[in-house]
Amino acid sequence: MQGPRDHTIDVRGLKIHYLEWGERAKDPLILIHGFLDHARSWEPFVECLGRKSNHPLWVVAPDCRGHGDSGWVGAGGYYHFPDYLLDLDSLIQTLGASSVSLLGHSMGGTISFVYAGTFPQRVRKLILVEGMGPPGLSFADAPIRTERWISEVHALRDRKLAEYESLEAAARRLRRRNPRLKAEFAVKLARWGMKQNENGRWVWKFDPLHRTVAPQPFYLRQALEFFRRIDCPVLIVRGKESHQATRPDMEERLQAIARRTSIEIENAGHMIHHDNPEALARVATEFLGL
Repeated sequence: MQGPRDHTIDVRGLKIHYLEWGERAKDPLILIHGFLDHARSWEPFVECLGRKSNHPLWVVAPDCRGHGDSGWVGAGGYYHFPDYLLDLDSLIQTLGASSVSLLGHSMGGTISFVYAGTFPQRVRKLILVEGMGPPGLSFADAPIRTERWISEVHALRDRKLAEYESLEAAARRLRRRNPRLKAEFAVKLARWGMKQNENGRWVWKFDPLHRTVAPQPFYLRQALEFFRRIDCPVLIVRGKESHQATRPDMEERLQAIARRTSIEIENAGHMIHHDNPEALARVATEFLGL
């Protein structure tokens, strides 16, 4: 497939950037990245998808607000989880699609399943890549979490952003966090996900406000209601070598999804679309019927 085309939409005054591959067809496949990631990190996966598919593809990948080339909320704002759902719905309306397929990784998986549970008639198929939601918390956790959120937001005033002399230095940092990441692709990820500051040093594009803990806990009982409302087939994908924290209530989450299939990808950790895009594209193509 040819390289992606850049577009932006306006969501209540905030710029949301997205990439588009292929030509418009009936139902787009929308890819939603994870926390502190960005839309361009899907490129190897989309390339593999294009080689494996027997049909023309229409693929769209947004930068979540405060990530990549999308806007920051600015003074007085914060990134509350429902905002991501509003952005996704605004994108779908802009595309003019009556139904979509969603593929979300990690945080993007949570965005995807909550959207599919909110609008079950709009999602044709759903793929959750290491994206079954954060660890569940209880009501008793809320006061402590709220206190922590306020403390961390105040602390941002004195927090120094990580700076790098070069993209290569940032790429080495990425590879230390994920040794499976190929050196060439790590440099690309850094180039796409960074910008130069006034001193000529490289900093990440994501809003540092994301580094603070979200004030709203993830409540399992609430999440289960979204899972139960999902009407479409769901593919749940895990990396065999993932070190994502164990979810003790995972079976309860799975049981709440009526039409589910689970699969494990070899030679992949949490960042499956980076570690083994070929295998992820293969299972996605089969499941989506591309």
